[in-house]
Amino acid sequence: MQTQRGITIPLIGVGHRTVSIAVLLGLLWCGLTALADDAKWQNLSSKKGDLPAPPGGSTMQTGALAGDFDNDGISDFILGFRQKPPSLVWYRRMASGWDQYVIDKDYLTIEAGGAVYDIDGDGDLDVVFGGDWQSAQVWWWENPAPDFDKQTPWKRHLIKKDGKNQHHDQVFGDFLGTGKSQLAFWNQGAKTIFLAEIPDNPRQADGWPLTPIYTGSAGEEGRSGFKYAEGMSAYDIDLDGKVDLLAGNTWFKQTGGKQFKAIRIAEVGGLIFAGYFKPGKYPQIVISPGDADGPLRWYECTGNPEMPADWVGHDLLERNTIHCHSLQLGDINRDGHLDIFAAELAKWHEQQTEPDNPGATGWMFYGDGQGNFRKTELVKGQGWHEARLRDFDGDGDLDVLNKPYTWETPRVDVWLQNGTGPAKGTGASQSYRGPVGLQLYSLRDIFSKNVPLGMQFTRNFGFVEVELAGTYGVPADKFRAMLAAYGLKPIANHYPYESYAKDPESIAREAKSLGLQYAGCAWIPHQGDFNEKNCREVISVFNKAGEVLARHGLKFFYHNHGYEFQPFGQGTLFDLLVTETKPEFVTCEMDVFWTVHPGHDPVKLLQRYPNRWELFHIKDMRKGTKTGLLTGSTAVTNDVAIGTGQINVKAALREAQRIGLKHYFLEDESPTVVEQVPQSLKYLESLSW
Repeated sequence: MQTQRGITIPLIGVGHRTVSIAVLLGLLWCGLTALADDAKWQNLSSKKGDLPAPPGGSTMQTGALAGDFDNDGISDFILGFRQKPPSLVWYRRMASGWDQYVIDKDYLTIEAGGAVYDIDGDGDLDVVFGGDWQSAQVWWWENPAPDFDKQTPWKRHLIKKDGKNQHHDQVFGDFLGTGKSQLAFWNQGAKTIFLAEIPDNPRQADGWPLTPIYTGSAGEEGRSGFKYAEGMSAYDIDLDGKVDLLAGNTWFKQTGGKQFKAIRIAEVGGLIFAGYFKPGKYPQIVISPGDADGPLRWYECTGNPEMPADWVGHDLLERNTIHCHSLQLGDINRDGHLDIFAAELAKWHEQQTEPDNPGATGWMFYGDGQGNFRKTELVKGQGWHEARLRDFDGDGDLDVLNKPYTWETPRVDVWLQNGTGPAKGTGASQSYRGPVGLQLYSLRDIFSKNVPLGMQFTRNFGFVEVELAGTYGVPADKFRAMLAAYGLKPIANHYPYESYAKDPESIAREAKSLGLQYAGCAWIPHQGDFNEKNCREVISVFNKAGEVLARHGLKFFYHNHGYEFQPFGQGTLFDLLVTETKPEFVTCEMDVFWTVHPGHDPVKLLQRYPNRWELFHIKDMRKGTKTGLLTGSTAVTNDVAIGTGQINVKAALREAQRIGLKHYFLEDESPTVVEQVPQSLKYLESLSW
C-alpha cells in the first residue's frame, strides 16, 4: 500500500459528445463556492429538553440506525442500549419534534452496528442488531407499520442463535447475485464474516442459513486500541454490476457461488464506506479507525482494484484520530459532490467519570469533486458514536444524529442544518410542491462512462424521482437495482419512435422490468418540415402503442420537441396530434423549452388541453435566443439555470400545478449542467405565489 499526504490528484478527462467530466467538475467548483456557504447548525439535545431523553437510564448507548420507519417521507432514528432495558427505542419524527416508541422492552446486550431492510417484503423497513461480547445472537425486529402502538413492542426474531459472541456491524446486499439481498455480519468472537440468506418465510423461521465467507483479520492489527475487526458496507467496487462487500480494510469479490476473494485496501481498518470523491473508473474508499486510534484516509485505485498495491491512500487530517467511531458520507452542502463527516469518541471507559478524550472533535470535509476537501469543525469537546447523516426534519438538507457511547449518557443530540425549514422535497417550495425529479439525459456525459457516478451525482443533488434516457448498456433489471441502491425511483423512460412502431410489446416488457409508470417518445423522425402525413402516421402508431402499454399497466406519453407546431388549419399539427390521439391511451409531457422555442405560450397550451398533460420538463432558455423556429434543435449552450433565462418558468409551473400535472423533471442539456443544477434548485425552492 502507498500513502501520500496532501497531494492534489489531477482530474481524469472523459470526453463524450459535448463536454468532459473534468470540465463539468472544474466549472462546478469555480461556480458554486458562493452557493456552498457553510451552514448554520442548530444543536438540539435531550440534555436541554429539546427532545426526549433515552428512557431506562442506560449509560451505555451502543446502536444507532436511521430510516423512514413509518413511510411518511422523513427519516426517523432508532437507538440501542446494553446496560439497562429497554434495549431498542424508536424516535419517530412528528410535526413538533420526536416521539418515543419502545421497540423492545427487554434487556438485551445490543452491540454497535445494525442494518435496515424490508426483510418480510411488506413494504416497510425492518431492523437488525447483533449481541455484544456477552451474546451469541443476532436478531431482527418486524416493523408493525402502519399499526404502531407505544404499548406494543415490535416482534423479535432470531437470525443467529448460538456460536461465538459479538456482532459489531451488519449490512444488506445481493452479494451472491441472486436478485435477493443477503445479510452480511461480523462475528468478532469467531473472527469471521457470515452471510445470512433471508428465508422464504422469515417471520416463521427459527434462524437463517449462515455461510462463513471469511475468517481472519481486517486491519485491527494495525490499530492502536481495541484489537477486533469492525466496519461493514456495500458498493460495486470493480464495476462488474454486482455489489461487493467492504469490511475493515478489505473488499470482498465474489469468485463463484459462495466463495469470495479478500482484497486489502489499507493497513489500518475500521469503519469503511465507498463513493466517488473524484472522477475515475472505480469508486474511492474512506476508512476511519473506529474503536481505536489511527489515520482517517480515503483511498483511490490507480490500476487494478484487485491489486492491494494499486490502492493509494490520502490523509484527511494532519494527525491520527482518537477513536473515530463516526463516519458518514453525503452531499452535506448540496453542491453535487460527496462530503465526509467524521467524529471522535470522548469517553469509552465505562467506570471512570472523566472523558478519555476531552478534545473529541467532529469534522465536515466538503469535497470539490476533484479529490480535494475543505475541512471545518462542527464542534469540539463533545463525544460522538455511530453518528448518522440524514434529513431528520424533512426540510431537504442533511442533518446529523449523535448518540454518545458513555459520554454524558443517557443523551441524544440532533444537529439540524440551518434549523428546521418548511417540509418540502428537493426543488419544491411552500407554493410549488413538485415533486421535482431529474431527467438523467442531463448527466449523459457522466452516465455514458460511469453509471454509478451518474447515480451518485443525481442522489447528491437531492433527487429521488428520475426519468430515464436509456440504461447505458446495463440490463434493465440491474439498472433498476442500481437505482434502488442509490435511493432513486424511476418514473418514466424515453424510447425511440421506431420501437413503438415495430414492437411496442418489447418496450412494455422492459418498462415493467425497470419498474416504470410511463414510457414515452421525445422525437419523431422526419425529413424536412414535419407535415400532416407524418402526423397522421404518428397518431396511428401512438394510439396502438398506448393501447399495448395500457394492457401492461403503463401509460404512453409524447414529449413535444418544437417541430410539431407547424401551422395546420386553425391551429398547429401539435393540435391535430393531441385531438386525434386517444386520451385513454396517450398523455403528454410538456417540455417548456420546446414550447417557447417555436414561439408558443406554455401557460396557454396547458390551459388548452388541461386533461392531456401529466409530466413536465423544467428548463430555461438563454436570454436573446431566437424563438419562432420550428426546427426542434438549438445549441445546448442555450440551456441555462432556471430563473436566469427568458422563459417565465414560474407562470408555467403555477399553471401546471393548478391543472394537476403529476411529475416534474429538471432537464439541463448544457455543458455546465453540474454547475447549473444547484442554481436551478435554489430558484425553484424560492418560488412563491
